[in-house]
Amino acid sequence: MSGRVGVPVRVRRVSSELRELRLRSGLGAEEVAGALGMSMSKLSRMESGQRGLQADDVSALLGLYRVPAKRREELLSLVRNASMPNWWQVQEGRLPAMWEETIRFEREAAAIFNYETMLVPGLLQTGRYAAALVGGIDPDLNIAEVETRVSSRLSRQTVLNRANAPYFEALIERSTLERPIGDAAVMYQQLRHLVSAARQDNIAVRVVEASVGAHPGLAGPFVIYDFDSHPSLVLMENRGSSAFLEEAQYVAAAREALRRLHAVALPEEDSIALMTEIADGLV
Repeated sequence: MSGRVGVPVRVRRVSSELRELRLRSGLGAEEVAGALGMSMSKLSRMESGQRGLQADDVSALLGLYRVPAKRREELLSLVRNASMPNWWQVQEGRLPAMWEETIRFEREAAAIFNYETMLVPGLLQTGRYAAALVGGIDPDLNIAEVETRVSSRLSRQTVLNRANAPYFEALIERSTLERPIGDAAVMYQQLRHLVSAARQDNIAVRVVEASVGAHPGLAGPFVIYDFDSHPSLVLMENRGSSAFLEEAQYVAAAREALRRLHAVALPEEDSIALMTEIADGLV
């Protein structure tokens, strides 16, 4: 999947939102195509990310959907900068950078591989663990802000339980499972949730023991998204900044790190047994 050549990541992001905007407007594809004098096939390719986007075409669609000026300019900026490889963004609001983009790519992915060094992956966090984590990372947040972040994080998890759910593999350092986020009850519930999730057909959880020593994953956490009809993407996050990497060398480097992690991680059943043992030690 990673070797496939396709449209840039920024274009794919805009294409996804164009489809959502049309559906939200209540207009049918035929109505939109007719109103703007474009073919149905062109509109379909624009919405599916199967072709590049022209700023004039996108502007016409955004005008028809009555998108606010600020958001319209943000989307048009992505289209104008589509030729720039990869995509970096720094956090500006309370939610992490690239939050909406991450959610969209999770929904579109056929498979997701997530390696974490310090935290339980967001797609597998419980509400109480997420609340303790969010509050600990940013103690200045008020209760409402914490609840908003936790709600947003938990809503993402529905992607793993839908009819066409992606395959999700989490590779987690053992120290993550032993780090007390919240009290013992919170960690017990989180560990039992991981065990339960790991028994789903589309989810795998594998633990990396500290005894394996140095390995490529220690360069930092990452996520690989594989798609049926588009090139793979790599997500890197670090203290308020996020980047989607699409160039072949970055995707290949992440995939090689994943291969080496597979070689040293505990098998799935052994990982489940270890998580169960750690959880039982908390009661």
